[in-house]
Amino acid sequence: MESYEAMRLLVGGDSVAMAKRLGRSSSLIQKWCEPNTDFTASGAYNPLDRISGMMDEADRLGKSTKEIHAPLRYLAADRGVFIPLPQTNCSSEQICLQTAKTIKEVGEALTEAGKALEDHQLTPNERRKVLKEMDEAVHELLTLEGMFRG
Repeated sequence: MESYEAMRLLVGGDSVAMAKRLGRSSSLIQKWCEPNTDFTASGAYNPLDRISGMMDEADRLGKSTKEIHAPLRYLAADRGVFIPLPQTNCSSEQICLQTAKTIKEVGEALTEAGKALEDHQLTPNERRKVLKEMDEAVHELLTLEGMFRG
């Protein structure tokens, strides 16, 4: 799926409502939903293109995977679960270090879930903490799995 297709699905026929919510013009919102290969004509970079470009630049600058994926992790914590593609090609020492990191993250996720459920209630803040820890644990598990496949 291309970014403009994702924006088209998100916006649907409600560009005016979206524009009001975002404080932008409805024509700009509509432009975000149109294909454009060079973005110099009538098209406009949509928010997905901008975030993707920022992530590419962060990668070029040598940022960590966790830093590069921060926008996706933020959205996932708010809306669902983000599962990154695992890295491959590593040494046996890297596998040992990753295994230790994975065990730690899974433990933190389970500890946070246990604390949140002790009183048989789950507050919005507890939910956010549990989802954050679970997201980190899933990321580490997939990274470890990728190392064994690679």
